[in-house]
Amino acid sequence: MRHQRIPTRQQRKKTQRCRSCRSNNGKRSCPALSGTIICPECCKAKRAKIPGCDHRCRYFSPLIVRSRKVAPPEYPLHLCLVSHSKDTGMFIVVGTRKRPDGNLKAMFLLLDLWKKGIRDCFYDANLSEKDLERTCQRFGNSFIVPEQALPEEESEEEHEEEESKKSDPKDELVRIPRNTLVIEAETASHFDNGIKIINNDEASNKKAIDSPRNARGIYEVYIPKTGKWYVWIRTYYKAQNQDSYWIGIDDAEPDPWDEQGGPNAIKIWSVPGDESKWNRWIWDTSTHPRGKSIPGFFRIKRKGYYRLWSKGREPGTLLDQILLTRSRRFNPQNASDGRPIPPLTVPHPYVPATFEECKRLIGHAIEISKSVETEFPWEFKYWVNEIWGDVRQFPKLEGSLYKCHKCEEDLPDQAVDLIKQHAHSDEIHFYILCRKCGGEFD
Repeated sequence: MRHQRIPTRQQRKKTQRCRSCRSNNGKRSCPALSGTIICPECCKAKRAKIPGCDHRCRYFSPLIVRSRKVAPPEYPLHLCLVSHSKDTGMFIVVGTRKRPDGNLKAMFLLLDLWKKGIRDCFYDANLSEKDLERTCQRFGNSFIVPEQALPEEESEEEHEEEESKKSDPKDELVRIPRNTLVIEAETASHFDNGIKIINNDEASNKKAIDSPRNARGIYEVYIPKTGKWYVWIRTYYKAQNQDSYWIGIDDAEPDPWDEQGGPNAIKIWSVPGDESKWNRWIWDTSTHPRGKSIPGFFRIKRKGYYRLWSKGREPGTLLDQILLTRSRRFNPQNASDGRPIPPLTVPHPYVPATFEECKRLIGHAIEISKSVETEFPWEFKYWVNEIWGDVRQFPKLEGSLYKCHKCEEDLPDQAVDLIKQHAHSDEIHFYILCRKCGGEFD
């Protein structure tokens, strides 16, 4: 008996397009996206990162059940950070743990210790250190108002024409362009082994550094504008073979690039045979192949925080300050006669903190959230144990629920009740001090 042959058009397997990446591999209905058809790759990328992706999803629930049955591995603690935002009542607390492959698991918490408690949470289980820095910047820029307002973007001519006056210790004026950053060499967030801080009366703050070959000092710097940033260093060349340094910025394009210094490196050095730069403090820049009047520069493609580093090339060369400027014509050696220039860098928005300090802040925010009935973010409920451990073992809050915004002493019950009453009102903001800080005494 012959079976009827199915037409080729009906025999063909039907495919659906993924609504996220537009590929032809759409197979899964995502409940977090209102039943939108997506592919398995997009499902994996969005998993546990968007609201609604929880135990109700048929693809995600087996993973949650399995993780509850088997205790998650305890990865070593890597870094804890707290934001510079005490005066606003809003803290960003960052906790990271090191994975076996070298990447990080990180949780970002936005805490409101003046009203609501835990306001927001972001969790990522696989971040490189560069991605962690970018995420810190993005999360911080979303919720923190910087202490120093940055200037509005202007044209290149306005940057070079408009100058601000700064004074040195001798009360002599040093004129520098807008959008000029000065970094003190001894203020690095990290020093490799072998770098020495040298006391020198002619250096800025009377301190400079001496780096062995390939030893790096790392600095976190906010660069507020894209484009070319020209680099200078204040250095002390002792003699031949003690007259060079490498300067680099991660994720920036150097010009001219020095291959021996590694990726993103510019070499600043004294021309062989030129003894006029030896045995004195000077501002120096790289010798550019296109002409002596063009300093070496980094091409910045985005504004934000960058990791700038200095690397020793010849031990004995002292480094005092690093200067970045948007003005190609600015020469700090001529402007200051080789003297130091006051630093103008914007501080990093986070400071390192201990694990116990972060748990104390989080525990305080949890008590506030419970008291005023603030809903906990779903990411916090699912992933808090991965980074911070059991919240039931956090330090217990002592004293009143809300503290004085200046000295962190207890507030009276009347003030606490008033804050709790209006905690969810966005139109009312509180800045309540204790009697001592408010100028009243018993």
